[in-house]
Amino acid sequence: MTKTKKQHYVPQFLLRNFAVGKKLKAKLWVLDKRNTSVFQASVNDVAHENMFYECKGEAGSYDFEHVMEKLDSKAAVIIRNVIETAKLPRTGEDFVWLSYCIAAQMLRTPVTRKDMDSFRELIVHKWGKEIVIEGDPKPIVEYGTEDSKASSIHLLRDVPDFARLLQEKVWVLCEAPTEISYVIGDNPVSRHNMIDRGPRGNLGLKNDGIEIYTPVSPKLTFHMMCPKIATAALRTPELAEVYSYAITNNKAIRMKPENVDFINSLQVIWAERFVYARNREHLEMPLDMLKTNPELCDGTGVRQKPGEV
Repeated sequence: MTKTKKQHYVPQFLLRNFAVGKKLKAKLWVLDKRNTSVFQASVNDVAHENMFYECKGEAGSYDFEHVMEKLDSKAAVIIRNVIETAKLPRTGEDFVWLSYCIAAQMLRTPVTRKDMDSFRELIVHKWGKEIVIEGDPKPIVEYGTEDSKASSIHLLRDVPDFARLLQEKVWVLCEAPTEISYVIGDNPVSRHNMIDRGPRGNLGLKNDGIEIYTPVSPKLTFHMMCPKIATAALRTPELAEVYSYAITNNKAIRMKPENVDFINSLQVIWAERFVYARNREHLEMPLDMLKTNPELCDGTGVRQKPGEV
């Protein structure tokens, strides 16, 4: 069997939902956050790296491409049905597969590896090149990008644990109104939490107040809420009826344009470098965000600030 060299970290089936054209001819619009350029590209040529899921090193050899292919093929059928029916499976096998798909997507993007590299650099910068982790025979500085790659691939073994945490959330389907559309980034599982927990952080899947958004088409986005947020929505007079109906019947909630803008803004914030859209005009709001907040051009995750010690 021929090995696929070009391996996607955002599944092609998901990107095609935001594209025009079919299969190999499918194209979408791309915003490069680093230089704010906008261009059109083939789905086959974006969100990929050569041999992204294969690594050979001291810790062993890993090749997860076949696992991702199986997961993507399952998820593609389920998400296509969600889009066609505007209805969300909340229990059963399809729901479990969806939770696995989103859990894997959280871990399978380059952000995970870059965060490992950046965190290692921060430690070395602060404590010196000789710093070692207890029990490790060599200093941290001797590890590199291939080690981060191996660690991130190995992390995919934890997908079932992440999926179980997602299954504990209350899921709803968010539908965009006719005049506006969702975009999707190269790190498409975005998180938000209105509860400030200070330096401890508030974006863990177990944190109270956590909300997770994953767009699946220009018109539909998955929204996963911690149960306390869902309870609050059901007790809010202006929200109670629509959320109760959506949760009971698994149907989509029609969002206001400002809600879609907020969800899109999270895609821009969480994207490491690229944001994708079906039409050129869908990228105008992301472009405005980058112009008014140029610090977002550097991507997300662990970063050392200039002059930081």
